[in-house]
Amino acid sequence: MNTAILVAFLFLVIPAFITPGPNNLMLMASGAKFGIRKTLPHVVGINLGFPLMLVIVGLGLGEIFYTYPMVKTVMKYAAAAYFLWMAWHLLGMKLGAEIGASRPMKLHEAMLFQWINPKAWAISVSFIAAFVGSGDDRLINLAWLTLGCLLVSPFISILWLVSGQQLYLFLKRSGGEKYLGAILAILMLLAVVLFLI
Repeated sequence: MNTAILVAFLFLVIPAFITPGPNNLMLMASGAKFGIRKTLPHVVGINLGFPLMLVIVGLGLGEIFYTYPMVKTVMKYAAAAYFLWMAWHLLGMKLGAEIGASRPMKLHEAMLFQWINPKAWAISVSFIAAFVGSGDDRLINLAWLTLGCLLVSPFISILWLVSGQQLYLFLKRSGGEKYLGAILAILMLLAVVLFLI
């Protein structure tokens, strides 16, 4: 991979990964609600699940969207429904107490979530188009792209996770902890609006 391609990759991957989306907002909410240590399996699931998805899409699964555009629409609304459900539960969140069977997302759940995450699909399809192509170096480029995502993504995930914990600590110090659930629910609703547009 030459320097120009590496710079282009960084200019695309950092904004794509750092902007609010389902993974980032769920990490923020989980960091605020459960803390960093309990949310680490969720972090690992995202950071293994997305690169695995990238490889599978790069090997040809992304063609499904071109052949059957309805699949993308169905997945988008499935993700929206999941986020609306999460926002509803966040509204009833109480600090220091778990609601019912509420728990952080498990590693395998975070990996599987990538398949209904519209932002993950958009990023993987666009990255494949931008960096993999269809030439003789296709598999090598796919391997480099996957490695690059594996190296960059954990830093972004940790940033969102720590942001969630810091939001919790700020609200606790300022006496606004009763609003944490509402704040996180609003962020989830904004994520739904952003990826349905």
